[in-house]
Amino acid sequence: MQIAQQIRVKVLDETMGHHAHDSLVELSPIFQIFIYLEGQQQFYIDDVYFDLDAGNRNAPKPQALLFNLKKSANLRLKPSEAGHSLRKVGIAAQPDWFGSLGLASPALSEELRSFMNGHLNYFIWQPDEQMVECAARVLSMSSEGCDEIGGLQRQAEALGLLAQTCAHLRGAVQAEAQEDDTKLRIKGLKVREYLLEHLGEDLSIERISKETGLSKRSIQRHFKEKYNLTVSDFIRKQRLEKARQAINKGGVTVAEAAYMAGYNSPSSFSNAFKRVYGSAPKNWRA
Repeated sequence: MQIAQQIRVKVLDETMGHHAHDSLVELSPIFQIFIYLEGQQQFYIDDVYFDLDAGNRNAPKPQALLFNLKKSANLRLKPSEAGHSLRKVGIAAQPDWFGSLGLASPALSEELRSFMNGHLNYFIWQPDEQMVECAARVLSMSSEGCDEIGGLQRQAEALGLLAQTCAHLRGAVQAEAQEDDTKLRIKGLKVREYLLEHLGEDLSIERISKETGLSKRSIQRHFKEKYNLTVSDFIRKQRLEKARQAINKGGVTVAEAAYMAGYNSPSSFSNAFKRVYGSAPKNWRA
């Protein structure tokens, strides 16, 4: 069965023995899910350390781990004491599992595609009740002596866990993106408010950084992403608008408006003014 070849299910439900030394295993490229229902396990994949603790029968706190390997890596289990119970479900999918199931690549969400294209990308979360119940059903199904109906049920549950995992991953990435967008708006607004309050002053990036508490790189990057303008372009545009309003209300000469907008000469100011507003400054007098 092609699904069984691409989606492999392994379960562990036993009391662990003692091992005093690190155990090293080479992992091939893989898309791997572990749902821990009980027990602890610590290990390294290459130089990334994982510490999973799903509690015990009296105080369970299930955990789930998803990782993607684009190339071979070393798994090194940490030493552990004997006597602790470990109950977990593992679902291993081949790197091309999505296409092998007959699903078109364009159907992959941006979040899942990005995750699958990276080496040693990983995601740890607390599975919900539905996922825990599904994992428990898989754990209760022994592959030994399993007829075709039982085998199909086991594969169906495994596919269900795979689908739920992808949904959790996509939701988490989208939530993080929304959080980043919120931070972006806050940082952009903070800089914008400061600029508008101090338009008539010398506004160097160094000063803006010092007064807003944001790094120069952060100011330039977040402001451009938020307003599609560099900080200097925003300052120039706002000063020009302030000068236009002053001209429109009357009582301000072109030379004074040029100074107000930060231009060294009235002619440079007039040229910039025409490019933005379509006509000379004098045409805007009330």
